[in-house]
Amino acid sequence: MLVDRSCGAEVKVWPVRYRTMFHMANASGLFRTAAELGSAGFYPVRGNHWRKGNESYLPLYQGRMIGQFDHRANAIRVNPYNTHNPDSSEPVGDAQHRDPDCSPQSRYWVPGEAVRRAMPEKREWTIAYRRSNRSTDVRTMIAEIVPAVGFGDSVFLLMPEDGLTSADALLLLGNLNSFGFDSVTRQKAAGTNLSWYSVEQLPVIAPERYERTFGDTTARELVRDHVLRLTYTAHDLALFARDLGYDGPPFVWNVEERRHLRARLDALYFHRYGLSREDADYILDTFSIVRRDDEAEFSRYRTRDLILAYMNALTAGDTATVVTA
Repeated sequence: MLVDRSCGAEVKVWPVRYRTMFHMANASGLFRTAAELGSAGFYPVRGNHWRKGNESYLPLYQGRMIGQFDHRANAIRVNPYNTHNPDSSEPVGDAQHRDPDCSPQSRYWVPGEAVRRAMPEKREWTIAYRRSNRSTDVRTMIAEIVPAVGFGDSVFLLMPEDGLTSADALLLLGNLNSFGFDSVTRQKAAGTNLSWYSVEQLPVIAPERYERTFGDTTARELVRDHVLRLTYTAHDLALFARDLGYDGPPFVWNVEERRHLRARLDALYFHRYGLSREDADYILDTFSIVRRDDEAEFSRYRTRDLILAYMNALTAGDTATVVTA
């Protein structure tokens, strides 16, 4: 479990603290639209920020803007004629994803000073996951490492505490977004909200279990490499990458490469959960929307085929070969 309370004390497998940042009703007085900021003399700058001298406003993220290993999944478009739910999601396309300067459009912006007060130890990143999940969503747990911006209450945060490094965050994120973890999450989730009470009971892989080797590579090394490549695709996460000691540019968004990186990660986590190839096949068969989308695009369940092939490759100690499934 992420947090073990069975002995009466709080024992955390990973040192994170659950937080929300801005409640949409209570904090609405802080929110500004782009038109309001422009009228007040602010001007847009890189990262979808607004600035006027030393003052800044940062985008307010909603849950729908975040995807697995993707902090730029959807932009927000406002339909003023829909009084019930004026916000709608507009997927960020592959061409936009390939632009490391592209940031998803938000509906509101909040004062940078308010965000800095909410972030512990002046960190420039945190782990975020979507609060709500629906039966029509491809996955239940949808998590990503995100830059220090504003977050509405449809985004729940796992704030790093002392002892959780940026490298550790890659391991935890890889685990949260794995099919093995998600299969349990779907059974534990109560209704449409993925509450902290449910999440802290979910089975995460403990830090010491990443010492297992596959060939000459430890699970720790493989996960950190793959999750960094999946996550660091835009300049707004540059400070997170620098924390890791990576000084290169953001990784190019390549859909096919990402498909293989994710499949190898899922194969590794099935191994770490002690599941056989047959177990993984059964679990993957329960993700009907993933299967449906794959069959529409590839005429077969390609995600499953890739993961099972990578399970065989890892068993053989091969962490480099790109399978052809």
